Amino acid sequence: MSIAEPLAQVRKRTDAEVKLISAAADLLGEVGPRAMSVRMVAERAGVNHGLVHHYFGSKEGLMRAAMLQLVEQHAADVNERSHGNPIPLPLALNEEPRYLRAVVRAVLDGEMELATTELEAGVSIPRGALQHVAKMRQLDEPDTQIKALAAIGMALEMGWAALEPFIFSVADVQGKEQEQVREIVRTFRDSIIADFIQ
Repeated sequence: MSIAEPLAQVRKRTDAEVKLISAAADLLGEVGPRAMSVRMVAERAGVNHGLVHHYFGSKEGLMRAAMLQLVEQHAADVNERSHGNPIPLPLALNEEPRYLRAVVRAVLDGEMELATTELEAGVSIPRGALQHVAKMRQLDEPDTQIKALAAIGMALEMGWAALEPFIFSVADVQGKEQEQVREIVRTFRDSIIADFIQ
């Protein structure tokens, strides 16, 4: 199966495959690709570890299938929440902890090909936003300014989603104040997006 091939276009998955993919998706975020083992995934899935090689060929094949499922679900969720707008809602990544953890762990483990599965699969939200803004500005490709503003927006989104409890603790943000701070962050992010799309 090509990593870019949507899951809907491949044969129906067996119960064991679904369990293995789900377990691998969880473990990608919990322990990362380096520490994750075939036996660990099989144990979590409640199946024989030999099924990993039977269905996916290797640990790497299973990790690709798991990450592909995560990125496709992430793209579908973001599209639904933003009602098809190619620019996602601010702080939307907070709703995607499983996807975020898997991407962050893959990056930390130096597995950039795995972390950027969304690019090969053609479902990258940031790339879609970049292309949308370039088109709005009547450019063939995003220029450096568009890329820089997108990078700032991504850093804010990913950093906030990954570290919100820590940020609140260090900044002494408690109780009802947390939603007020989130709203200020959303407004700040929207101002970046306003610059991004002008």
